Amino acid sequence: MPCPRPIARTAAAVALILGLTMVAMIAVAVAPARGSGPRPSPGLGLSPALGARASHRAPERMVIGHSVQGRPIVAWVLGPSTASRRILVIGVIHGNEPAGLAITRALASRPVPVGVQLWIVPELNPDGVAADTRQNAHGVDLNRNFPYRWQFSGDATFASGPRPASEPETQAAMALVRRIRPAVTVTYHQHMDLVDESTGDHGVARRYAQLAGLAATCLTFLPGEETAWSNHTFPGTTSFVVELPAGPVGPAALARHLRALRAVELGQRSGSATGCDSVTPAL
Repeated sequence: MPCPRPIARTAAAVALILGLTMVAMIAVAVAPARGSGPRPSPGLGLSPALGARASHRAPERMVIGHSVQGRPIVAWVLGPSTASRRILVIGVIHGNEPAGLAITRALASRPVPVGVQLWIVPELNPDGVAADTRQNAHGVDLNRNFPYRWQFSGDATFASGPRPASEPETQAAMALVRRIRPAVTVTYHQHMDLVDESTGDHGVARRYAQLAGLAATCLTFLPGEETAWSNHTFPGTTSFVVELPAGPVGPAALARHLRALRAVELGQRSGSATGCDSVTPAL
C-alpha cells in the first residue's frame, strides 16, 4: 500500500539531510589539518636554533659616509634590527682588488637566516675603484690607516696617511663597526689566494677557508689594519680577511664563497680559536 503523502515527504527530507551530513564528514576527513601541509625548505645549512626560516625582505640602502671625492659609501642591510647576530661584509677596500664585488652582489640578492642582520658594504673605497688604484683619492692605503698600532709610512704603495684614521673612508668604517658591533666582519682582498686566520676566533676563518676551498694561514702583523683594530676594540668579535686569487670570481668559486658566508651567518667554526695552521708573510 503506498505511504500517505506527508510521510513520504518526511522520509525524503531525512534522506537528504543524512546525505549532506555524510558529504561534509568525508570532506573534513580528507582535508589537511591547518598548518600540517608542506613547509618551506630551511635552505642551505640552516640550523634549528638559528635560521629555521629565511628572511626574504628586500635590502635597505644606507649611506654610511662619503669618500674623499664625495662618492657615497653605501651599505645594504638585510634582516631586522632586532636580530641577535650581525655580520658585516666588505667587498673592496683596495680599489684595484675588485673581485669581492661579485660576492657582495650575489650576497645581497639572497635571503638571510632568521636571527641574523647582514650589512654589506660593496665599496669602502669607491674613489679607488673608479680610478683602479689601491689607495683612496689622497693616495692613502686605507688598510694602513686604522688607529690600532698605527705607524707612519710614506711609501707610495702602502702610505699610512698623515695620522691614524685621517681618511673619511676609514672614519665611515669605524663608525659603522661601532654602531652595529658585528659578531663577524669579512673583508675581501686579492691576490694571495688564502684566508687570514690570525685575528679574532681563528676557527671562524678556518671554517670559511674549508668551505671556500682556500688555505687557512696566519698572516704576519701589519700596522693600521682594519682587522686588528676591530678585534682589539671589540673583544669577542672576529674580523678576518679573505684573499681572493687574481682575476674574477667564477661561478663555482662564487657558490663556495656563498656557502662559506652562510656558515659565518650561522656561527659555524672549526678547530682551535687561537692556533695557526701555518704562518705566511703579509704583503
